[in-house]
Amino acid sequence: MEKAILYRIENQVRQRLFGAVTLLVLGLMLVNSFSFVRAQTSDITNLSFNITAGDFYIMNAPVAINFASQAFGVGNNITGDTEIDSVAVKDYRGNNNVWDVTAAANNFLDGNLMADDINMFANAGTIANVENGDLNRVAVGGGTGNLGGAGSTLFNGSTQASGVFRYDNGFLNLRVDGDEPAGTYTATMTYTLA
Repeated sequence: MEKAILYRIENQVRQRLFGAVTLLVLGLMLVNSFSFVRAQTSDITNLSFNITAGDFYIMNAPVAINFASQAFGVGNNITGDTEIDSVAVKDYRGNNNVWDVTAAANNFLDGNLMADDINMFANAGTIANVENGDLNRVAVGGGTGNLGGAGSTLFNGSTQASGVFRYDNGFLNLRVDGDEPAGTYTATMTYTLA
């Protein structure tokens, strides 16, 4: 008798399970036919990429520029014996920042004598594209400018002036009033890229 009861319970469980599975399948078919559940037709892949900033520097400034000797009492404008050629800027920073090359000189010295009345002027040169540059984005400085104090702009780059550019054919003029004491005068000129 126990077997008969167990058989009947087992048969009822099977029928209920079969019915539940059948209802589940029919329900899914019904839902799918009414488009309540849609198959996924796309997925996403995240992509990433990094560009590292490159070099930013100035190079190839002339080692020395000398001016011819002058006699005491003679005022004159003297052109330096060497042009400012091949001064190059490499800008591979990739940040679209403007840049500027300024030349500035300290006062000429003769021992401890400051020669404030001797002025140097840088005349405008030319610019060449050496590598990956656009000359429309680079300009020669303002022409003639005194190199004292903050100095004078030789050339500059606007936004997106990336690449390598070369400044050539610039020269220095030294104005001597004629009343400077006799002696050997020296100074340094500094090129600043900012």
